[in-house]
Amino acid sequence: MGEVGAELSRLFVSARAITTEAATRFHPDLQPAAFHVARWLLAFGPARTGDIAKGVAMDRSAVSRLIDGLRSAGLVQIDPDPSDGRANLVRLTPLARKEVVRSLAWKGGVLRDRLATFSDGDLKELARLLAKLNQS
Repeated sequence: MGEVGAELSRLFVSARAITTEAATRFHPDLQPAAFHVARWLLAFGPARTGDIAKGVAMDRSAVSRLIDGLRSAGLVQIDPDPSDGRANLVRLTPLARKEVVRSLAWKGGVLRDRLATFSDGDLKELARLLAKLNQS
């Protein structure tokens, strides 16, 4: 059991480092958490700050600061919510979409490189075991 825990720990640390590098590739002057917000917006579309905060499991004020940084960098725009004029919607700019996709492609390439030596059978077994772990 200890070996499994040690390998999972190594995997999580490595995944975090790769995600941090992808965030730096997205925009080197922003906090990595801004990349998390941008990825969420890419996946779910324009949203209110509170909904984004829930979606990324962060404090609303922290998300507001991240959005301010993204806005200053020209990566999000804020528009009035058509369903409620008192609220605003945050949306990615075309540049942000391009940069998130590019950064995620780089991240995917790292994973492909790491799995390149695995046989098809190894990959199927790994997927089966990960699915079993995720279900528990």
